[in-house]
Amino acid sequence: MPGEKIGLLVRKSERVLLKIPIQVEGKDAHGDDFDDITYTVVINRSGGQIVVERLLAPGDIVKITNPRTQISCFFKIISRAATCLSGSPEWAVRSLDPRVEIWGVNFPTYPKELHKSPRVRALLECQECFSREIAALTEEEYRRLAKESPLVRLCPKCRDTTFWNYGRIEGELEDVLPSLPAPPVSGSTYRDEAGRRREKRVALKAPLEVRLPDGSKESGSTENLSKSGLCFGCNLEMQVGDPVYVSVGANPSEENREVVAHVAWRRPTEGKGWALYGVKLERGD
Repeated sequence: MPGEKIGLLVRKSERVLLKIPIQVEGKDAHGDDFDDITYTVVINRSGGQIVVERLLAPGDIVKITNPRTQISCFFKIISRAATCLSGSPEWAVRSLDPRVEIWGVNFPTYPKELHKSPRVRALLECQECFSREIAALTEEEYRRLAKESPLVRLCPKCRDTTFWNYGRIEGELEDVLPSLPAPPVSGSTYRDEAGRRREKRVALKAPLEVRLPDGSKESGSTENLSKSGLCFGCNLEMQVGDPVYVSVGANPSEENREVVAHVAWRRPTEGKGWALYGVKLERGD
C-alpha cells in the first residue's frame, strides 16, 4: 500500500514526518565511540528513522536521548535507509522499550477500521503542558482547527480539559541547538526560505486526490501541509516543476476544490514507483 514505507522503515503504528532533535550515543561499525547531536526524520510509537552521519551496523544498540524532555531509551539499528529525505545518511531504528514516550508524542491505539476510514489524523499540542498526541479528528474538528480555533479536549497529562492546537513540526532543532551553523544562501533564496519558515506547517494526514494534466488520478493522504504547500506520497510519476491539481478533505472529489500546484521537490523511496512529493500551491486557501 502506498505510504507504508519511507526508505526501509516499515510502519507499525501511525507514522509522522517529524524533525525532533536527539542525542545518539553508541559505537559505530568501526568500534569507535560516538556521541552525536542530530535529529529524527520519521517517528512512530516503536521507532523511527534518524540521521547519523556515521557507518552503523544493523543489530547494534544505541542510546537516544531527547534533550527537550531528558528522556532516554535504547534502540536497535534495523537498517540503513535506501533513500534519504534529509540528504544525509539515515537509519531505521526500533525501540527496545516502546512504553517509553521518548519522542514526546502520544500514539493512541485506534480500531483497525478507523485507519481505513477517511477520518483526518493530526499532531495536536496541549496549550497548557505542551504534551503532543496524534489525534483522530472529526470533520467538524478539522474545519475548526483550519480556522485557527483551538479544540477543547481532555489532556491525559493535565488530567483536565484544555485547549489544543496543531503541534509544530519544524524549527525545533534550531530552538534546542541555536549554535548550529546555517548554510550560506543567496538573498532571494534567503527571503523565500524565511517566508516559508514563518508559515506554520502541520503534521496532518487528510484524504487527498491528485490529478495530472493528462487526467491520471490517485487518492491518498497528506503527510503535512502549510498555507502555501503540502507533502504527500504518490505512485504517479512527476518531476520538479510539473503542474498538478490537488484537493484535500474528507471527500476531496465531492468537494471539487481542486487547487493548481507545482512540484517543488521529489524524494523517491524504496517502494517501486512510489515517491514523496512536496508541492507549492498557486493559492493558499
